[in-house]
Amino acid sequence: MSPHPPHDFEFLLFDGFSNMVLANAMEPLRDVKLRGISGSVDWRVSTMDGRAVRSSSGLQISPDGVFDPDRPGRRLFLVAGYHVRSLATPALITALRRAARGAQQIIAVDTAAWLLAAAGLLDGQSATIHWQELDDFEETFSRVDVSISRYVRAGSFITCGGASTTLDLMLDLIKELFGAAVAFEASTMFLYDAERQASLRRGASRLEGNAPRALLAALDVMSANIESPLSTGEIASRSLISERTLHRVFQQELMMSPGKYYQMLRLQRARHLALETRLPLEQIALRCGFSSAPSLSRAIRKEFGVPIRHLSSRKA
Repeated sequence: MSPHPPHDFEFLLFDGFSNMVLANAMEPLRDVKLRGISGSVDWRVSTMDGRAVRSSSGLQISPDGVFDPDRPGRRLFLVAGYHVRSLATPALITALRRAARGAQQIIAVDTAAWLLAAAGLLDGQSATIHWQELDDFEETFSRVDVSISRYVRAGSFITCGGASTTLDLMLDLIKELFGAAVAFEASTMFLYDAERQASLRRGASRLEGNAPRALLAALDVMSANIESPLSTGEIASRSLISERTLHRVFQQELMMSPGKYYQMLRLQRARHLALETRLPLEQIALRCGFSSAPSLSRAIRKEFGVPIRHLSSRKA
């Protein structure tokens, strides 16, 4: 059994949704699931009638099934784009009100805040929407406190605007659910322009604190020394900081010890090799700084909750 609780996500898609918005909501979760360090991360895609929907660019998506408003315990994403006003039918409004009773959270991205507002679920609360809809949203829903923030939390509801704000929201949600280290790793998957990402506080700059340069230097040292792990003293020395500072910045920024993060990094590498190569387990262990296959197997089982054979690409 996994040592981490399961996390259940559902994406309810409507015709006219944005491919980019959906990708920015879903792909960070894929990265978390791929790394396999945070327990069960599962999601499904649904539509109101179980039929395929088309994005604003004409891409057709076939869902996993029909939307069940009474399914409990999920984090429900509403993904709407163009023609959102026509979507707010009495049937949908009733379904959303039922869904709100059992969901952990409902996250409305792009124009989907319109649907929550039409259902009366945002009355007396703050919310935002895609910038093109802000004025009309405010005029139509006088009981909603309309904000121009990139995304807005209001109890169990979160609303945000377009694609870039959806990515910001997802990385912050991953940090909240899985920890700062996992969010950092997910954010680096989308780092395509270091200068711009830094200015937007994505990528490495999401690691807030007084000494991010020291932390990033230590991360570089760890990444360069997977096969022959260093002591925390050696990491600190090569990062040009004291060992005390090393421990402080890791606890402050990633909420874990440097040793714990270093082992996690090595186990991620071992998992990748087990999944993507046909290397013997003994070779994987040595490449990731473990003395033997049994020691790696014990560490894998402790961290991921499953035997390493479940991660291996080799056929029985």
